[in-house]
Amino acid sequence: MSTFPAAPGGPTGPAAGLAAGSGPGPAAVAGPGPAAGAATGAADAVAPRAPSDRAEAGPSLSLELFPPRPGRHTTQTWGALDRLLGAGPDFVSVTYRPAFVITGAPPGATGRDAAAPAARVRVVRERNPAEDVVAHVLATSAVPLMAHLTCIGYRKASVVEIVRAFLDMGVRRFLALRGDPPRGFAADDVVGELAHADDLVRVIREVEAEYFDDGARHLQIAVAAYPAAADRGREADVLAAKRAAGADLAITQVFYDVEDYLALLCAAGRPDIGLPILPGIIPLTDLRRLTRLEALSGVRVPEHLVRTLERSTGARATAAGIDATLRLAAGVLDGGAPGVHLYTFNRTRPALDIVSHLRLGRILDGRRPDPLTQREVWRSYLNAVPGDDAPTARMPGAARP
Repeated sequence: MSTFPAAPGGPTGPAAGLAAGSGPGPAAVAGPGPAAGAATGAADAVAPRAPSDRAEAGPSLSLELFPPRPGRHTTQTWGALDRLLGAGPDFVSVTYRPAFVITGAPPGATGRDAAAPAARVRVVRERNPAEDVVAHVLATSAVPLMAHLTCIGYRKASVVEIVRAFLDMGVRRFLALRGDPPRGFAADDVVGELAHADDLVRVIREVEAEYFDDGARHLQIAVAAYPAAADRGREADVLAAKRAAGADLAITQVFYDVEDYLALLCAAGRPDIGLPILPGIIPLTDLRRLTRLEALSGVRVPEHLVRTLERSTGARATAAGIDATLRLAAGVLDGGAPGVHLYTFNRTRPALDIVSHLRLGRILDGRRPDPLTQREVWRSYLNAVPGDDAPTARMPGAARP
């Protein structure tokens, strides 16, 4: 059900940039996975769709998964990941974050600390829970997978090793991100050899050429795009550089205004870009999470959405947030988006509610959010929202029974 390019030699498949700066992020992959022969089998499992097939399939629906954090909720998180995979998305992406080591005095240090050498940040290669999620998805699910990869703080040799390890596991899709430095540091404070995402895209293509050694394209590489960027001309230039390096697809950072996405599409309509731009959308149900994302990403939460969520509690707040999410998704699809990519944060309730509305309400087919579908899904599909409303509470704007 995908309208963007299929990964050459593999299943269709990857945020978007959001994950690099707002949630469980990049993880280094240590050590090979299954044998190379198994990886080749994964690549041949599904042939690329022809353009006409993609057009008939309609917009895609994909989910972003986050590695479980250590602690008592780890088992619960694995269960959530399996439920999200069970929804049968067109693909899932897996975020990760590098392990940063900070030496020297931190920025703004005073007193005795100020006499220490200036702080330096480097990345340490170590096994990360994201690697386990990648292996789990590949081993237990037929859902196509995209692995995030960042380059900030890495030396090229380490990136090559990570990419080859992913390829050995069977990964054929990457989201190539620069990544964000630790809080309080600038990107220039992080020691590394690859400064930008386009550098990472080139390295992945170099590894691809050596790994397969047949002159053909086997990988799909996605990159980040930023609809809320103040300078869309500069953002278009950055996308052009990523495209020239070998990117196939862009996935957006968080945004809240349909017009921001449409303006990015317009700016990126240049002949030297030509990338499908998949909108990354977060379920707008948790004001605290949105506020934290605002601090991390710099993308301001609209006042009208803040007021809507502040006026409600429990199930009613969830219903209001889902309604806002559906309006955003319908708006970008109406504007020509190739699909919807949901940042789940491993929370099954809002993500699966939205999936059900997008499918059952046929929003993916170009329809506007339907009050009757909203009410019926709210009643009969996922009706376990904790709070002070009964499961039969009306969705905002829904017609009365």
